Amino acid sequence: MKRNVGRIDALVRVVAGVAVAVLAVAVAVGAISVPVFSAVGLGVIGVVLVVEGATRRCLLYRALGIDRCPVD
Repeated sequence: MKRNVGRIDALVRVVAGVAVAVLAVAVAVGAISVPVFSAVGLGVIGVVLVVEGATRRCLLYRALGIDRCPVD
């Protein structure tokens, strides 16, 4: 599959993914509580963001026909 995520977008996804994963760990150990999301849900979101940023591929972008990656 062709890359469709630009460098800045990928960096933002990785940073946001790590932040969400840290939040998931904090929820799991009971340090904080988030009424809407569970620790597992936050963990999955964090992992998806990190993987999308690291591979620079986004399935949602592909489905919508969005390409934010300049020619490498």
